[in-house]
Amino acid sequence: MLANAYAIFICVVCVVGIIWIIWVMRHGDEERHEEDRARLFFDEHGHWPDETPEQAAAERAAIAATAGAPVPPVSHASPDGLV
Repeated sequence: MLANAYAIFICVVCVVGIIWIIWVMRHGDEERHEEDRARLFFDEHGHWPDETPEQAAAERAAIAATAGAPVPPVSHASPDGLV
């Protein structure tokens, strides 16, 4: 009798698991879809949906200003070439 209860429980768990897998396959990951839509918007407009074109231009200017700045060395080599 107890073995039948376990078998019924396992069958129910399997059916629920299969239904859940089908639901996930059908609906997908909404966050991933939102990210894909945001990337398409960026490709078309050149800025993210939650920022203005002015904010995007200011961010690009700040990145360009720091990209060309020389980076100071962390340490200097000794005369024999060791750091």
